[in-house]
Amino acid sequence: MAPKKKAAAAKEVEAEECATVEATTTTPPMSPPNEASRPGGSAAELYATLQAAVAEDPAKVNDFVRELLQALSDAESPDAPLLVRVRTLEFISHYGQHLRDGNALKKIVTSLVKILSGPEDTPQLLVAAVQGLSSLGPVSVLDKKWEYLSREGADVLMQVMLDEEGFAEAVRQAASKALDSLIHTAFRPVVTKLLHWISDNRETESEEQLKKERRMAMARLRKVAHASSLHSQWTEEVQEHVLSLLVRVLSTVTVQEFVQLTSIAAALPMVQAEAGVPLLKAFLAQNTLNTDRALESLSIIGQCVGVTPYDLVPVLEEAGLLTTPVEVNTARGMWHAKVLLLAARLATPDNIDKVYNAVLGQLDHVMQDGAALPENVTTLEVLLFAVMAVGHKKPVEMLKHLNDDAFAAKCNGLTELVTRLEPLLVYAVKKRMQRSVAGQKEAEVLACCHNVRTILSAFSGKHMPMGAFTESWLHKNKLPTLKRGREPEAAAKTTAATAVPGAGQLGVLPPLPGTEEHARKRSRGQAYGYNKNRGGKNGNDRFQRRRRGGH
Repeated sequence: MAPKKKAAAAKEVEAEECATVEATTTTPPMSPPNEASRPGGSAAELYATLQAAVAEDPAKVNDFVRELLQALSDAESPDAPLLVRVRTLEFISHYGQHLRDGNALKKIVTSLVKILSGPEDTPQLLVAAVQGLSSLGPVSVLDKKWEYLSREGADVLMQVMLDEEGFAEAVRQAASKALDSLIHTAFRPVVTKLLHWISDNRETESEEQLKKERRMAMARLRKVAHASSLHSQWTEEVQEHVLSLLVRVLSTVTVQEFVQLTSIAAALPMVQAEAGVPLLKAFLAQNTLNTDRALESLSIIGQCVGVTPYDLVPVLEEAGLLTTPVEVNTARGMWHAKVLLLAARLATPDNIDKVYNAVLGQLDHVMQDGAALPENVTTLEVLLFAVMAVGHKKPVEMLKHLNDDAFAAKCNGLTELVTRLEPLLVYAVKKRMQRSVAGQKEAEVLACCHNVRTILSAFSGKHMPMGAFTESWLHKNKLPTLKRGREPEAAAKTTAATAVPGAGQLGVLPPLPGTEEHARKRSRGQAYGYNKNRGGKNGNDRFQRRRRGGH
């Protein structure tokens, strides 16, 4: 069996053992005086003594701490009988939760880690060891000084689950079940450890190993956040603790992990009850909007915040986001626009005037004279949604602005540009679909173009758009369905027959929309309609004959 990767962790636990642990104990840390003189005996005899002690009362294990530690020490030795070693670890998994001696608990964790990180490869022994770690969950929550028991246990269990070379499948599955059990019995410490795994920038021999650890922790955290069986564990105190940790972790993760953690935070009951405002407040309390990272983060968090009054104006004014022009060709400009959209949706009666003027000013800046579309059309889409949001809150002023001829002319000019652009985009996306390279990004581009054209068309007509709109970046958009597909061999033959010298082999392309060839093909197709019963003819263009016999 390959060397296990948890050896370093075992050394850390041993180092911690050397330090003095101030743990609350409710029973003597060693056996009573009358028991101390009892001979130790063999490992089997020690195990029999322990079993007899807890037969009537499991709490009696605290009176036999010395014997338990001796049996555990024997279990570490590969020379001891395997059956006794396994039974000793199983004894800990059953009665470890009744121990109240801090030093004994620490020794148990150290011994179990030694067994798991050593050369032992007997599945029964390793399974008993991981079960022993999970058994310490109930006692770890009795005192904050003992929470390290479940945190260390969760850390070791996840290492076992990841180590495919060092542990058999049965052991890794047992570790997964043990972690589930530990989550139920020591919820807060284990969730804290999961967040630590996600945010920890540990130095490892392999960057890929670190990515695996973070992915596993993220998957477990999502499972914990959405499991119905754990709803009772999410007390208000735990939610506040987890939310504060989440906000601190957000600054250390990648964008993908940030999105996942934000959705987890938004799923907390206390956050859902206030439409996401607690998450927004917690983030703004620890971050200022003076960096691209902060702007992007707030734009992502804004997607989890419902339509509820909240004053964002002071924060935006401090960062200068209400007056600083939105950049039309950068990602920062798009994040800036999304923050303004969030402010528009959360605008209160006291600050709606400032937000209204700021949003309209930014839209005029992006539209310019209406002669050219901005390089990042999504930025224009975001600002159009922001204008709609403030327009519904100030309908009279918005109607006056829509009736301004200069504004209508800009909208009309951009509408014409988008109308000419949209068929070309559809055409390009369909060609990518034929090559099976189109995805969510292409679908989002089409949805963005559709939203911009629809909203600008309404503004050109001097009225607000009717119906419900969905932002292109918020939901998964579907690609258009191709009417018919061609077999690869047929497409290759057609391409070879019609290829132009020097041109790439793209197959037979239909004429571009708006060209004369496209119009001729369309009219020619409409002219050849027929009625199979016209003129007394059947579908084969022949007159029907009378049946024999005159019928």
